[in-house]
Amino acid sequence: MIIKSYIAEQNYSALDNYKSILFYGENDGIKDDFKEFVREKNKGSEIINFFQEELIKNDKVLLEEVNNSSLFSTKKIIFINSVTDKIFALITDCLSKESKELKFYIFSEILDRKSKIRSYFEKDKQKGIIACYQDDERKLSNYIKIKLKEFKGVTPEIVNLIISNSNLDRRIIKNEVLKIKLCFTEKKISMDGLEELLNIKSDDNFNKIRDACLLGENKKVNKLLGELDFKNESFVFHLYSLNSRILKLSEILNTLENIKDIDVALENLKPKIFWKDKPIYIQQLKKWNQKKLQAILSKISETELLIKKHSQIKADTVIKNLLIDICVRASSV
Repeated sequence: MIIKSYIAEQNYSALDNYKSILFYGENDGIKDDFKEFVREKNKGSEIINFFQEELIKNDKVLLEEVNNSSLFSTKKIIFINSVTDKIFALITDCLSKESKELKFYIFSEILDRKSKIRSYFEKDKQKGIIACYQDDERKLSNYIKIKLKEFKGVTPEIVNLIISNSNLDRRIIKNEVLKIKLCFTEKKISMDGLEELLNIKSDDNFNKIRDACLLGENKKVNKLLGELDFKNESFVFHLYSLNSRILKLSEILNTLENIKDIDVALENLKPKIFWKDKPIYIQQLKKWNQKKLQAILSKISETELLIKKHSQIKADTVIKNLLIDICVRASSV
């Protein structure tokens, strides 16, 4: 049965009405919030995490957990992540054995309408399915206000600053909200204090490097790379900033296939870009085509996986190499 994400977020307890639930879509931040709720609601339960990749290699580990009762509690919760139709048969087999003591929460990326597992959950009234689409500015604004409802000084300017520093990524916003709660112990937020806390200057400098790379400005990139102090913990934000700009350029190129007016194509972008950024977009579009943009998107994804899998790797060095690669590709027009 289809459940709207905003309805579920207003009343998380409604999830208890379903034997198992599938969450799918590109918004990992929403999925994280649902996972957090399930963990909080089931503190006395045994919670087990699986990923599709490990189940493809050995499905017996899941079947053993399903068939064996928990040694630590009366209830068992199983999270299965990154699920696709590749393990559809295994999932449905396990779901046939669910009970009050055993509950499944399935997490997937984007699933099209032809997906077997999506169709399976949509048709079964005892199972829930929630599409986790990307947040827009209005939704994130409400999200921030709810998270900071006990704080004074949460003005529209403060909210907009947090959003503009996040690239519309709920995960980044959650991290920023946590920083705010730890820093502003008196529960009163000031603009100056927030700008310092969120390291706005550093983010602006990274945006300058990002734009210079996409324009193929080698000398400027080398100069900026020498000036910017990359922090390892900021690598997710930097990669998301790159990814977001590449996706926007790709979207504009798609629009230009039907609408030949660059100004109209830019106006159709959602969320809208700032007027002062339009000239930069126009210049960057002259340097890139869809094939080159898709290659960079793959490179960004590979870079993120590399950093996450190997904690000993210096994220700043890897990201600098990525930026240099982008700059070289942009300059070879």
